[in-house]
Amino acid sequence: MENQDIANIFQEIADILELKNENQFRVLAYRKAARTIENLPQTVSSAGKIPGVGEDLTQKIDEILKTKHLKFLDKMRKSIPSGLIEMLNIPGMGPKTISKLNQKFGIKTIADLEKILASHKIAKLKGFGAQSEENIREGIAQYKRHISRFPLGIIYPVAQEIVDMLKKVSGVKKVDLAGSIRRQKETIGDIDILCTSLNPLAIIEKFCSLEDVKKIKEKGKTKAVVILRSGVEADLRVLSPESYGAALHYFTGNKDHNIKIRSIGAKKGLKINEYGVFRKLKSKNEKGKTETRVGGKTEKEIFNAVNLPYIEPELREDRGEIEAAFEHKLPYLIQLSDIKGDLHIHTNYSEGMNTIEEMAREAIKMGYEYILISDHTTTVGITHGMDEKKILRQMKEIDKINKAFRGQRLGFRVLKGVECDIRADSSLDLPDKILAQLDIVIGAIHSKFKMDQTARLIKACQNKNIDIIAHPTGRLLGKRDPYEVDLDKVMDECKKTNTCPELNAHWSRLDLSDINCLKAKQKGIKIAISTDAHSVTQLNMMKFGISTARRGWLEKKDVINTSSTLDF
Repeated sequence: MENQDIANIFQEIADILELKNENQFRVLAYRKAARTIENLPQTVSSAGKIPGVGEDLTQKIDEILKTKHLKFLDKMRKSIPSGLIEMLNIPGMGPKTISKLNQKFGIKTIADLEKILASHKIAKLKGFGAQSEENIREGIAQYKRHISRFPLGIIYPVAQEIVDMLKKVSGVKKVDLAGSIRRQKETIGDIDILCTSLNPLAIIEKFCSLEDVKKIKEKGKTKAVVILRSGVEADLRVLSPESYGAALHYFTGNKDHNIKIRSIGAKKGLKINEYGVFRKLKSKNEKGKTETRVGGKTEKEIFNAVNLPYIEPELREDRGEIEAAFEHKLPYLIQLSDIKGDLHIHTNYSEGMNTIEEMAREAIKMGYEYILISDHTTTVGITHGMDEKKILRQMKEIDKINKAFRGQRLGFRVLKGVECDIRADSSLDLPDKILAQLDIVIGAIHSKFKMDQTARLIKACQNKNIDIIAHPTGRLLGKRDPYEVDLDKVMDECKKTNTCPELNAHWSRLDLSDINCLKAKQKGIKIAISTDAHSVTQLNMMKFGISTARRGWLEKKDVINTSSTLDF
């Protein structure tokens, strides 16, 4: 099992314990263990004794590793209505709130909660009020909108692992992801996999017997559909080599892109579908057929048939990519290898798991030339947040590390920074005299999400010390919608003040979105793509930021940290 799987188990146990009003120290022990495991630089199975994890939890980890299961979690789930656990997915509904509403009104399901909301009884409850009712109502609406989709960062590693395993099956020639996951959408409905094989039954059998498969919905000679443990549906289709490219294009989508390609083909006398490209014959041939195949083995043959260059999967959303292709104006999309450094990194100076040097050493392995250390300030609520004295101490440590790196001729630099909180009144959490001493300053909103944030962000851009605006819309995929903000006005101010909006590459954010990345590009504003990493393992989330950037038509020239020299 992956570290994230084990961390999720411990988080769920902590949630249930809190729902049951159990001892808070026990709750915190599970949460701390979950966070430690999530951020380990290696797999749990190879980590040995995990620092800060007691004997009881260590035994549970051993059980999970041996059996892929935990009996204690089963016991905990049975001890509480399942509907209460589901409510934890509602934005703004924590264990304490759910427990209180359960005790007061006996709610056990989201349907029960909606009935109580309709009666307006929650508003009369001490510590709540009319606004609390409205927040819960909005949270339920958000949950229902996102319930059927999964974050790319959660599903993509699972899907890629399946692809890698299928490639090892004897007789397999090609295996590819298709659908929204190939287009790298920020959330995924299901997993589509296509393959060609000399032995279709063998790959179907392997697919259906994967360890991660919870239920088999369909199992045929060339197609299988399964439900994975995560709840996501995965489909496998085995295709003939001559139609593989056509099928890959068709099942990658999106639908509107495909329809437009087929329409262009029809005007040229071609029929384009998942089986290939066909031209109608003037009369039946010797085999009695009325059409002949003229392409479909590769995707390039599909595009060539309609006189188009290859269009990258991330662009296939019918947002003008076909028109741009006809005019030879497709962007040269940014690649992961273009990134020279990460401009949003946390360390153990605040709530990160690793030291400055550990983060730097990992970045060096990745081929980077620099990283920006940007620990949180105190207003965010971080117990060990950065105040003036702590920042000065950190700056001295960075100087020592950089001196050592120069002596080792590593060609790498640690930049001094901070993620400074933008307060509700638009003031900053640190004085300008401190911010002015840093290489790069990130401004970020972490509170008062219900207010319109336009003026708050514009004022931050106008501060001469703010260089980057972190996660500019504040969204958390599947958990929190973007806050209210006129992003056009904020971007216009970014342009005036030479401030970079961030594309936060953490899979839970991907903020800016692809649409807003394109908007920034059209305004001539450079973007900073950064991971917001809190451990060495999270530095690899840069790839998800690159995927979103590509969907937003961004090129190397549109991203500030593709350059060795940063111009703020």
